Amino acid sequence: MIQSEESIYRTYQWPKSTQEVVLSSFFLGYSITTYVSGIICQKWGGKIPIQISMFVNGIVSLLSPWVVAWGGWKALSICRILQGFSQGGMLPGIHTLLANWVPFNERASLSSFSYTGSGLGTVMGFQFSGLLAYSRFGWPSTFWTIGVLCLLGFTLITLFGAATPMKHKSISEEERNYIIGGSGYGTHTQPKVPWKAILTSTHVLAAILSHICNILCYTFLFMQMPTYMYAILKVNIKNSGILSSLPFLGVIIMFKNARRLANSVASIVPAIALCFVSYTKSVTVAVILFVIALGVQATMHSGWLVNYIDLSPNYSGILMAIGNGSANLMCVLILPVMVTNIVKDVTNQIQWRMMMYLMAAINLFGNIIFFILISTEVQPWNEESFKDEPGSEDEAIALHG
Repeated sequence: MIQSEESIYRTYQWPKSTQEVVLSSFFLGYSITTYVSGIICQKWGGKIPIQISMFVNGIVSLLSPWVVAWGGWKALSICRILQGFSQGGMLPGIHTLLANWVPFNERASLSSFSYTGSGLGTVMGFQFSGLLAYSRFGWPSTFWTIGVLCLLGFTLITLFGAATPMKHKSISEEERNYIIGGSGYGTHTQPKVPWKAILTSTHVLAAILSHICNILCYTFLFMQMPTYMYAILKVNIKNSGILSSLPFLGVIIMFKNARRLANSVASIVPAIALCFVSYTKSVTVAVILFVIALGVQATMHSGWLVNYIDLSPNYSGILMAIGNGSANLMCVLILPVMVTNIVKDVTNQIQWRMMMYLMAAINLFGNIIFFILISTEVQPWNEESFKDEPGSEDEAIALHG
């Protein structure tokens, strides 16, 4: 294989600081467009943001090996920002589709199944990236494979997807009536979003806070676990892809009080596992604890994540956009600063222990607030007749009561 300076197959020796910039640049674009995508979902449904995400990511992934050969890590960071920009609409889009397509009694289970796809993608990404990087096609084949899969996903949702059951061309009338009738309140687009009511709702703020704390912990594990396994557990790089994917395999395997229970499990168990893992140097024990931490954290799908739809089926995409944008903004602005200032030596287990205790505490704090303030009732401002004015929410509650 050609390894010249001009070859797309050549390897790059970037320092840790440069690697962090390249990795975190994705979240810069992601956190910005997530807010805007909620409004797009509200006006045009969830299909379009997902199409944009799949198409842009597919093209950028295919071109990345040539881009980095031309412009180095700065050009790759721009590619990552573009991918983040486009993916900002993915979760609000999925949430909007779930609100439109999933009957109320199937909401928790189908939401969990849908979001399990991210765990499956992570497992496949970790497993195959290491194998492809060491194949005769080199590390660029990882980008090409992901690019092809994204374009395949774009093609499938374009041909077979629809924003709402009413817009789908091939489902039966019986199925359409079952979905719409089972969705409880039904969903609809509205020209005006009740921002004041949303942003002052304690139930929404509790879900958002739990979202932020949970994602901070998840992102820490996602981005730093391979480094920890290499620096502390002395796992070689070629095997780390397979071993690092095993914890995410647990994501695939695994009404008010149900939401509390699910959210508590997703917060407490990973916090305990994080604390324990910081004391071992056994690869087997560490991998088991990471499996538990990430596998059990998947129960968040039945906690704060689906609670957005509970509170407001009509604005669930916007709620997800606010929560996800805020969470990822924290991952860009706060998490790298904490890791850099606490883990100054990646081979120092005590520094990692401090970081893991901090992430455990953040996760528990978010769950406590969510546990106290949670509501599973559809909020008055979800309704088309609600006016975002002082006293309007009290009036709406009185009318509903």
